[in-house]
Amino acid sequence: MPDEATVKRALRSLAGGREEPSPDDAGGEYRETIERADAAVDDLDAAAAFVEEVGLAELERAVARAETDLSATASDGRAALSAFREFREVAHSALDREQSERA
Repeated sequence: MPDEATVKRALRSLAGGREEPSPDDAGGEYRETIERADAAVDDLDAAAAFVEEVGLAELERAVARAETDLSATASDGRAALSAFREFREVAHSALDREQSERA
């Protein structure tokens, strides 16, 4: 089990995210993005790393591309994106609660 500092860092990463734009996926790269996001959903450290290294904006683009290509990975991408959005809400709530307790 991760220590408290690791969990807090992961929550901050999920709450803050990385929303830098990147070029559209070419070929099957969007599949890799979706597969990595899908795998990260079950692991807090992997989820935080995904958000830091790839970002939710990139996952959104990958899902859009999968939907355009009528790829079966689109549903996995939508599910992962939904999970990451829920993580972000929980992380924001936890950070807000922590800040309120300090005040």
